[in-house]
Amino acid sequence: MLIRDALSSLERLVPLSAAGYEKDAIGLQVGYEPNAELRKVLVAHEVTAEVIDEAIEVGANLIVAYHPLIFPNVSAITDATRTGALLRRLVKADIALYVVHTAFDAFSEGTSYLMAEALGLKNISALIPQSGKLDKIVVFIPKASLVQVQEAMWQAGAGHIGNYDECAFVIEGTGTFRGNELSDPAIGKPMIREHVDEYRLETVAERWKTSRIVRAMIEAHPYEEVAYDIYPLSTNHPSVGMGSVGSLASAMSADELLAHVRSVFGTGAIRHNKPVKTSYARIGMIGGAGMEYYSAARGNGVDAYITGDVRYHDFYRAEHDGILLIDAGHAETERFVTSGLASTMQKALKFVNLTDEVPLNIVIPSRERPNAVRYY
Repeated sequence: MLIRDALSSLERLVPLSAAGYEKDAIGLQVGYEPNAELRKVLVAHEVTAEVIDEAIEVGANLIVAYHPLIFPNVSAITDATRTGALLRRLVKADIALYVVHTAFDAFSEGTSYLMAEALGLKNISALIPQSGKLDKIVVFIPKASLVQVQEAMWQAGAGHIGNYDECAFVIEGTGTFRGNELSDPAIGKPMIREHVDEYRLETVAERWKTSRIVRAMIEAHPYEEVAYDIYPLSTNHPSVGMGSVGSLASAMSADELLAHVRSVFGTGAIRHNKPVKTSYARIGMIGGAGMEYYSAARGNGVDAYITGDVRYHDFYRAEHDGILLIDAGHAETERFVTSGLASTMQKALKFVNLTDEVPLNIVIPSRERPNAVRYY
Protein backbone atom coordinates (compact mmCIF):
# COMPACT_ATOMS: atom_id res chain seq x y z
CA MET A 1 0.00 0.00 0.00
CA LEU A 2 1.41 3.40 -1.01
CA ILE A 3 1.43 6.33 1.40
CA ARG A 4 -0.30 8.47 -1.20
CA ASP A 5 -3.17 5.96 -1.51
CA ALA A 6 -3.58 5.76 2.26
CA LEU A 7 -3.75 9.56 2.59
CA SER A 8 -6.08 9.88 -0.39
CA SER A 9 -8.42 7.41 1.28
CA LEU A 10 -8.22 9.31 4.59
CA GLU A 11 -9.07 12.51 2.72
CA ARG A 12 -12.25 10.84 1.45
CA LEU A 13 -13.39 10.37 5.05
CA VAL A 14 -11.98 13.59 6.51
CA PRO A 15 -11.89 16.04 3.59
CA LEU A 16 -9.56 18.98 4.03
CA SER A 17 -12.01 21.17 2.11
CA ALA A 18 -14.48 20.76 5.00
CA ALA A 19 -12.08 22.27 7.54
CA GLY A 20 -13.71 24.49 10.14
CA TYR A 21 -11.07 27.21 9.70
CA GLU A 22 -10.25 28.22 6.13
CA LYS A 23 -6.73 29.47 6.96
CA ASP A 24 -5.78 26.36 8.90
CA ALA A 25 -2.44 24.67 8.22
CA ILE A 26 -3.59 21.17 7.31
CA GLY A 27 -2.66 18.43 4.88
CA LEU A 28 0.82 17.22 4.02
CA GLN A 29 3.48 19.15 5.97
CA VAL A 30 6.45 16.82 5.41
CA GLY A 31 6.50 14.88 2.16
CA TYR A 32 7.53 11.44 0.95
CA GLU A 33 8.86 9.71 -2.18
CA PRO A 34 6.11 9.44 -4.86
CA ASN A 35 5.99 5.63 -4.70
CA ALA A 36 6.80 5.21 -1.02
CA GLU A 37 5.21 2.13 0.52
CA LEU A 38 3.40 2.63 3.82
CA ARG A 39 5.12 0.61 6.53
CA LYS A 40 3.25 1.85 9.57
CA VAL A 41 1.37 5.01 10.49
CA LEU A 42 1.62 6.56 13.95
CA VAL A 43 -1.47 8.59 14.89
CA ALA A 44 -0.75 11.39 17.35
CA HIS A 45 -2.35 14.40 18.99
CA GLU A 46 0.64 16.53 18.00
CA VAL A 47 4.27 16.19 17.00
CA THR A 48 6.84 16.28 19.76
CA ALA A 49 10.35 14.89 20.06
CA GLU A 50 8.91 11.95 22.00
CA VAL A 51 6.35 11.25 19.26
CA ILE A 52 9.11 11.18 16.64
CA ASP A 53 11.11 8.83 18.86
CA GLU A 54 8.07 6.58 19.06
CA ALA A 55 7.59 6.64 15.27
CA ILE A 56 11.20 5.58 14.76
CA GLU A 57 10.87 2.90 17.45
CA VAL A 58 7.79 1.26 15.87
CA GLY A 59 9.05 1.66 12.28
CA ALA A 60 6.42 4.17 11.13
CA ASN A 61 7.21 6.22 8.03
CA LEU A 62 4.03 8.31 8.33
CA ILE A 63 2.66 10.37 11.22
CA VAL A 64 -0.95 11.50 11.01
CA ALA A 65 -1.28 14.28 13.57
CA TYR A 66 -4.16 16.36 14.82
CA HIS A 67 -2.28 19.59 15.62
CA PRO A 68 -0.19 21.17 12.87
CA LEU A 69 3.56 21.41 13.34
CA ILE A 70 3.89 24.25 10.82
CA PHE A 71 1.49 27.04 11.74
CA PRO A 72 1.05 29.47 10.18
CA ASN A 73 4.41 29.23 8.38
CA VAL A 74 8.14 29.00 8.96
CA SER A 75 10.89 31.28 7.63
CA ALA A 76 13.76 28.86 8.26
CA ILE A 77 14.24 25.22 9.22
CA THR A 78 16.99 25.23 11.82
CA ASP A 79 17.50 24.00 15.35
CA ALA A 80 17.07 27.58 16.57
CA THR A 81 13.30 26.95 16.87
CA ARG A 82 11.28 24.02 18.20
CA THR A 83 9.43 23.71 14.87
CA GLY A 84 12.63 23.75 12.85
CA ALA A 85 14.32 21.14 15.05
CA LEU A 86 11.35 18.78 14.81
CA LEU A 87 11.06 19.24 11.03
CA ARG A 88 14.76 18.42 10.61
CA ARG A 89 14.30 15.23 12.62
CA LEU A 90 11.31 14.14 10.53
CA VAL A 91 13.16 14.72 7.26
CA LYS A 92 16.33 12.96 8.47
CA ALA A 93 14.25 9.96 9.61
CA ASP A 94 12.30 9.97 6.30
CA ILE A 95 8.96 10.25 8.11
CA ALA A 96 6.07 11.98 6.35
CA LEU A 97 3.69 14.21 8.32
CA TYR A 98 0.02 14.74 7.52
CA VAL A 99 -2.19 17.05 9.63
CA VAL A 100 -6.00 17.08 9.98
CA HIS A 101 -6.78 19.61 12.77
CA THR A 102 -10.01 21.54 12.01
CA ALA A 103 -10.88 19.12 9.21
CA PHE A 104 -11.18 16.52 11.98
CA ASP A 105 -12.99 19.06 14.15
CA ALA A 106 -15.66 19.41 11.46
CA PHE A 107 -15.82 15.64 10.83
CA SER A 108 -19.08 14.00 11.94
CA GLU A 109 -17.14 11.69 14.29
CA GLY A 110 -14.43 14.19 15.11
CA THR A 111 -13.10 16.11 18.11
CA SER A 112 -16.25 17.54 19.67
CA TYR A 113 -18.38 14.51 18.85
CA LEU A 114 -15.86 12.36 20.73
CA MET A 115 -16.15 14.77 23.69
CA ALA A 116 -19.95 14.56 23.71
CA GLU A 117 -19.91 10.79 23.39
CA ALA A 118 -17.46 10.45 26.28
CA LEU A 119 -19.72 12.64 28.44
CA GLY A 120 -22.62 10.31 27.65
CA LEU A 121 -24.75 12.91 25.85
CA LYS A 122 -27.81 11.93 23.84
CA ASN A 123 -29.12 13.33 20.53
CA ILE A 124 -25.70 14.71 19.55
CA SER A 125 -25.58 17.10 16.61
CA ALA A 126 -23.23 19.72 15.19
CA LEU A 127 -23.25 22.97 17.16
CA ILE A 128 -22.48 25.03 14.06
CA PRO A 129 -23.45 23.02 10.96
CA GLN A 130 -21.48 23.99 7.86
CA SER A 131 -23.30 25.54 4.94
CA GLY A 132 -22.19 25.77 1.34
CA LYS A 133 -20.68 22.28 1.40
CA LEU A 134 -23.34 20.48 -0.66
CA ASP A 135 -24.08 20.23 -4.37
CA LYS A 136 -27.12 18.99 -6.22
CA ILE A 137 -26.24 16.86 -9.25
CA VAL A 138 -28.83 16.49 -12.01
CA VAL A 139 -28.32 14.06 -14.90
CA PHE A 140 -30.55 12.89 -17.77
CA ILE A 141 -30.49 9.12 -18.38
CA PRO A 142 -32.22 6.84 -20.92
CA LYS A 143 -34.70 4.56 -19.17
CA ALA A 144 -32.75 1.35 -19.69
CA SER A 145 -29.62 2.79 -18.04
CA LEU A 146 -31.12 4.37 -14.90
CA VAL A 147 -30.12 1.62 -12.50
CA GLN A 148 -26.50 1.30 -13.67
CA VAL A 149 -25.91 5.07 -13.54
CA GLN A 150 -27.62 5.38 -10.15
CA GLU A 151 -25.54 2.56 -8.68
CA ALA A 152 -22.30 4.07 -9.98
CA MET A 153 -23.18 7.41 -8.36
CA TRP A 154 -24.13 5.75 -5.06
CA GLN A 155 -20.85 3.84 -5.00
CA ALA A 156 -18.95 7.11 -5.56
CA GLY A 157 -20.65 8.71 -2.54
CA ALA A 158 -23.77 10.46 -3.84
CA GLY A 159 -27.12 10.59 -2.09
CA HIS A 160 -26.17 10.84 1.60
CA ILE A 161 -28.49 12.93 3.79
CA GLY A 162 -27.94 12.49 7.53
CA ASN A 163 -28.78 8.89 8.49
CA TYR A 164 -30.00 8.05 4.98
CA ASP A 165 -28.23 7.13 1.77
CA GLU A 166 -29.16 6.48 -1.87
CA CYS A 167 -31.39 9.58 -1.72
CA ALA A 168 -32.65 10.81 -5.10
CA PHE A 169 -35.61 12.21 -6.98
CA VAL A 170 -36.49 10.78 -10.40
CA ILE A 171 -38.96 12.16 -12.93
CA GLU A 172 -39.80 10.97 -16.44
CA GLY A 173 -39.57 13.04 -19.61
CA THR A 174 -38.42 13.20 -23.20
CA GLY A 175 -34.93 14.14 -24.33
CA THR A 176 -34.06 15.36 -27.80
CA PHE A 177 -30.71 15.58 -29.56
CA ARG A 178 -29.10 15.41 -32.99
CA GLY A 179 -25.52 14.34 -33.53
CA ASN A 180 -23.32 15.76 -36.25
CA GLU A 181 -21.52 13.70 -38.88
CA LEU A 182 -18.66 12.96 -36.46
CA SER A 183 -20.89 11.69 -33.65
CA ASP A 184 -21.25 8.06 -32.61
CA PRO A 185 -24.53 8.00 -30.66
CA ALA A 186 -25.51 5.03 -28.49
CA ILE A 187 -29.09 5.68 -29.54
CA GLY A 188 -30.13 6.78 -33.05
CA LYS A 189 -28.06 7.90 -36.04
CA PRO A 190 -25.92 10.96 -36.87
CA MET A 191 -27.67 13.95 -38.44
CA ILE A 192 -31.14 12.74 -37.39
CA ARG A 193 -33.10 14.33 -34.53
CA GLU A 194 -33.90 11.77 -31.86
CA HIS A 195 -36.60 11.71 -29.21
CA VAL A 196 -35.73 9.46 -26.27
CA ASP A 197 -37.67 8.48 -23.16
CA GLU A 198 -35.38 9.59 -20.32
CA TYR A 199 -35.29 10.03 -16.58
CA ARG A 200 -34.10 13.17 -14.83
CA LEU A 201 -32.17 12.00 -11.77
CA GLU A 202 -31.48 14.52 -8.97
CA THR A 203 -29.25 13.68 -6.01
CA VAL A 204 -27.17 15.47 -3.41
CA ALA A 205 -23.41 15.29 -2.93
CA GLU A 206 -20.87 16.62 -0.48
CA ARG A 207 -18.83 19.08 -2.52
CA TRP A 208 -15.52 17.31 -1.96
CA LYS A 209 -17.06 14.20 -3.56
CA THR A 210 -18.69 15.90 -6.54
CA SER A 211 -15.89 15.47 -9.07
CA ARG A 212 -15.51 11.78 -8.20
CA ILE A 213 -19.27 11.22 -8.50
CA VAL A 214 -19.41 12.98 -11.87
CA ARG A 215 -16.56 10.84 -13.21
CA ALA A 216 -18.32 7.67 -12.08
CA MET A 217 -21.59 8.88 -13.58
CA ILE A 218 -20.02 9.64 -16.97
CA GLU A 219 -18.24 6.26 -17.08
CA ALA A 220 -21.52 4.41 -16.39
CA HIS A 221 -23.61 6.51 -18.77
CA PRO A 222 -24.27 5.15 -22.29
CA TYR A 223 -24.30 8.54 -24.04
CA GLU A 224 -21.29 9.87 -25.89
CA GLU A 225 -22.04 13.34 -24.46
CA VAL A 226 -23.72 13.32 -21.06
CA ALA A 227 -26.12 16.13 -20.15
CA TYR A 228 -25.81 17.04 -16.46
CA ASP A 229 -26.00 20.06 -14.16
CA ILE A 230 -24.37 20.90 -10.83
CA TYR A 231 -26.11 23.35 -8.48
CA PRO A 232 -24.32 24.65 -5.36
CA LEU A 233 -26.60 24.48 -2.30
CA SER A 234 -26.61 26.91 0.61
CA THR A 235 -28.36 24.50 2.99
CA ASN A 236 -26.56 23.27 6.10
CA HIS A 237 -24.77 19.95 6.01
CA PRO A 238 -26.69 17.70 8.44
CA SER A 239 -23.63 16.22 10.15
CA VAL A 240 -20.52 18.25 9.23
CA GLY A 241 -19.76 21.27 11.39
CA MET A 242 -17.89 22.71 14.34
CA GLY A 243 -18.67 21.68 17.88
CA SER A 244 -21.31 19.39 19.32
CA VAL A 245 -24.46 19.84 21.33
CA GLY A 246 -26.53 17.23 23.13
CA SER A 247 -28.39 16.41 26.30
CA LEU A 248 -27.48 14.55 29.45
CA ALA A 249 -29.57 11.45 30.14
CA SER A 250 -30.51 13.10 33.44
CA ALA A 251 -30.04 16.72 34.45
CA MET A 252 -27.17 17.43 36.85
CA SER A 253 -26.41 20.08 39.41
CA ALA A 254 -23.44 22.36 38.74
CA ASP A 255 -21.25 20.40 41.16
CA GLU A 256 -22.23 17.08 39.59
CA LEU A 257 -21.55 18.36 36.07
CA LEU A 258 -18.18 19.88 36.99
CA ALA A 259 -17.10 16.65 38.70
CA HIS A 260 -18.25 14.65 35.67
CA VAL A 261 -16.35 16.88 33.24
CA ARG A 262 -13.18 16.77 35.32
CA SER A 263 -13.35 12.98 35.56
CA VAL A 264 -14.04 12.39 31.85
CA PHE A 265 -11.34 14.74 30.56
CA GLY A 266 -8.82 14.19 33.33
CA THR A 267 -8.30 17.90 33.88
CA GLY A 268 -5.96 18.94 36.69
CA ALA A 269 -8.20 21.86 37.64
CA ILE A 270 -11.51 23.06 36.21
CA ARG A 271 -12.00 26.79 35.66
CA HIS A 272 -15.63 27.95 35.59
CA ASN A 273 -17.88 30.89 36.29
CA LYS A 274 -20.51 31.29 38.99
CA PRO A 275 -23.40 28.81 38.48
CA VAL A 276 -26.77 30.53 38.25
CA LYS A 277 -29.06 27.55 37.57
CA THR A 278 -30.06 24.64 39.76
CA SER A 279 -29.78 22.00 37.02
CA TYR A 280 -28.01 21.51 33.70
CA ALA A 281 -29.11 19.25 30.86
CA ARG A 282 -28.33 20.71 27.40
CA ILE A 283 -24.57 20.92 26.91
CA GLY A 284 -22.54 22.46 24.09
CA MET A 285 -18.82 22.01 23.53
CA ILE A 286 -15.84 22.56 21.26
CA GLY A 287 -12.49 20.91 21.85
CA GLY A 288 -9.41 23.11 22.17
CA ALA A 289 -9.98 26.87 22.07
CA GLY A 290 -13.63 27.46 21.20
CA MET A 291 -14.78 30.78 22.64
CA GLU A 292 -15.21 32.28 19.17
CA TYR A 293 -18.19 29.94 18.85
CA TYR A 294 -19.74 30.88 22.19
CA SER A 295 -22.52 32.98 20.58
CA ALA A 296 -23.62 29.97 18.54
CA ALA A 297 -23.78 27.92 21.73
CA ARG A 298 -25.86 30.60 23.46
CA GLY A 299 -28.19 30.71 20.45
CA ASN A 300 -28.54 26.94 20.71
CA GLY A 301 -30.04 27.27 24.18
CA VAL A 302 -27.30 25.43 26.06
CA ASP A 303 -27.20 25.33 29.84
CA ALA A 304 -23.44 24.82 29.88
CA TYR A 305 -20.59 25.29 27.41
CA ILE A 306 -17.32 23.34 27.61
CA THR A 307 -14.11 24.39 25.86
CA GLY A 308 -10.56 25.52 26.68
CA ASP A 309 -8.39 28.66 26.78
CA VAL A 310 -11.19 30.85 28.17
CA ARG A 311 -10.34 34.50 28.93
CA TYR A 312 -11.19 36.16 32.23
CA HIS A 313 -14.02 38.46 31.09
CA ASP A 314 -15.72 35.68 29.14
CA PHE A 315 -16.65 34.07 32.44
CA TYR A 316 -18.59 37.22 33.42
CA ARG A 317 -20.26 37.28 30.01
CA ALA A 318 -21.49 33.70 30.35
CA GLU A 319 -22.67 34.29 33.93
CA HIS A 320 -24.82 37.16 32.65
CA ASP A 321 -26.24 34.83 29.99
CA GLY A 322 -27.08 32.16 32.56
CA ILE A 323 -24.64 29.68 31.03
CA LEU A 324 -22.16 27.63 33.04
CA LEU A 325 -18.89 28.21 31.19
CA ILE A 326 -16.37 25.43 31.80
CA ASP A 327 -12.71 25.66 30.84
CA ALA A 328 -11.65 22.01 30.94
CA GLY A 329 -8.27 22.62 29.29
CA HIS A 330 -7.11 22.74 25.69
CA ALA A 331 -5.33 19.39 25.46
CA GLU A 332 -7.75 17.75 27.88
CA THR A 333 -10.81 18.48 25.73
CA GLU A 334 -8.92 16.95 22.79
CA ARG A 335 -7.81 13.86 24.72
CA PHE A 336 -9.94 11.47 22.65
CA VAL A 337 -8.58 12.69 19.30
CA THR A 338 -5.77 10.14 19.07
CA SER A 339 -8.00 7.09 19.51
CA GLY A 340 -10.76 8.56 17.34
CA LEU A 341 -8.38 9.51 14.55
CA ALA A 342 -6.72 6.09 14.70
CA SER A 343 -10.14 4.43 14.21
CA THR A 344 -10.82 6.72 11.26
CA MET A 345 -7.41 5.90 9.75
CA GLN A 346 -8.17 2.20 10.13
CA LYS A 347 -11.43 2.69 8.21
CA ALA A 348 -9.60 4.63 5.51
CA LEU A 349 -7.11 1.82 4.93
CA LYS A 350 -10.00 -0.60 4.38
CA PHE A 351 -11.00 1.47 1.35
CA VAL A 352 -7.50 1.05 -0.07
CA ASN A 353 -7.38 -2.71 0.51
CA LEU A 354 -11.08 -3.25 -0.27
CA THR A 355 -11.11 -5.79 2.55
CA ASP A 356 -12.87 -5.96 5.87
CA GLU A 357 -9.69 -6.25 7.87
CA VAL A 358 -6.50 -4.22 7.98
CA PRO A 359 -3.68 -5.57 10.17
CA LEU A 360 -3.96 -3.76 13.47
CA ASN A 361 -0.23 -3.11 13.72
CA ILE A 362 -0.24 -0.86 10.64
CA VAL A 363 -2.16 1.89 12.46
CA ILE A 364 -0.62 2.67 15.84
CA PRO A 365 -2.20 5.18 18.27
CA SER A 366 0.61 7.09 19.95
CA ARG A 367 1.18 6.37 23.63
CA GLU A 368 2.23 10.01 24.13
CA ARG A 369 -0.29 12.47 25.59
CA PRO A 370 1.38 15.86 25.01
CA ASN A 371 0.20 18.81 27.06
CA ALA A 372 2.15 22.08 27.32
CA VAL A 373 0.19 23.05 30.47
CA ARG A 374 1.01 21.81 33.96
CA TYR A 375 -1.06 22.21 37.13
CA TYR A 376 0.64 23.08 40.43
